[in-house]
Amino acid sequence: MENMEFEFKKITTDENLERFSELMYSCFNLKLDASFFKWKYFDNPAGHAIAYEALYNGKTVSSYVIIPELYWIDGAVKKIYQSVDTMTHPDFQRKGLFVKLAQMAFQDALIQDKELLIIGFPGSQSYGGFVNKLNWKLLHNANYTFLPNILFTIRNCTKANNTASIIKFNEVTDMLSNYLQTIQPHTMVSKVFNKEIFYWETFNNPRSKYNVIGIIKNSEPLGVCVYEVDYKNTCLISWLHFKDKLNYKIHTSDFLQYIFKETKIKYIYTWNAQAPILSEAYTKCGFLTNPFKKGPFHSKIPFIIYEQGFSKDSVIGIFENYDFQPIMLD
Repeated sequence: MENMEFEFKKITTDENLERFSELMYSCFNLKLDASFFKWKYFDNPAGHAIAYEALYNGKTVSSYVIIPELYWIDGAVKKIYQSVDTMTHPDFQRKGLFVKLAQMAFQDALIQDKELLIIGFPGSQSYGGFVNKLNWKLLHNANYTFLPNILFTIRNCTKANNTASIIKFNEVTDMLSNYLQTIQPHTMVSKVFNKEIFYWETFNNPRSKYNVIGIIKNSEPLGVCVYEVDYKNTCLISWLHFKDKLNYKIHTSDFLQYIFKETKIKYIYTWNAQAPILSEAYTKCGFLTNPFKKGPFHSKIPFIIYEQGFSKDSVIGIFENYDFQPIMLD
């Protein structure tokens, strides 16, 4: 076993992706077919993934992938990457395959972009390899924040009706497309959404069953919310955005009221945002955090970055600069 010889290959085609379905199941017990990997690695409007695999006796036993994404960074749109699907078959772990494949992907990305930013949300098994062996930086261990239906009902029982209304989007309509094309970032670092990226991320996502709703006033969209009922009693808000900052405090509760009414779930939860406009809006609506190390919504979300070529005073190294929401995680 110590003298194993591995073959390392760059993944350049969307053919025969079933091998990653097998690897995903062996690593995480998740059943995802080849169409998922095609969507994620090759159908992304921001570009093809940079991906490598290790083979033993012709069989794929490990893979590492970074996918391109467009982000607003300090007022300019730039391409960054996200680290995804770090997989090594249990029989071949602790042989340096993850580190070897990751280094190959990083070198490829650096050839294309002199300023390289990769973001990641590692699991417990891969965290040490990223931080201790590949020089990634932990920006923040974030909490979840959650809102019980009963608490929201009590806090909002006297809320007066307003002239805004909720509309459900089943596709990227002209109204939704125009909203996406005209929004500006509220933070120094935030994910770019245009018509193509939003469609790929939400309506065309083979794994997540997203719902997309908007709040309309005088025939104009004020904001958009993307959510998913992920378990029997819980709903995840993946993205919440208003064009005008003032509307976060005014209309976030309208979205929440609609979701509770439509889904009949007991809890809405999301990531604990650092951006003041979003954090203050959630707090006003009654969102809580679990301060203990066990119980509902107690786990952390590690947010790490790998960067090369940026100046020391770049905005990317400060967690508070990010529009930190679950839709970042692909």
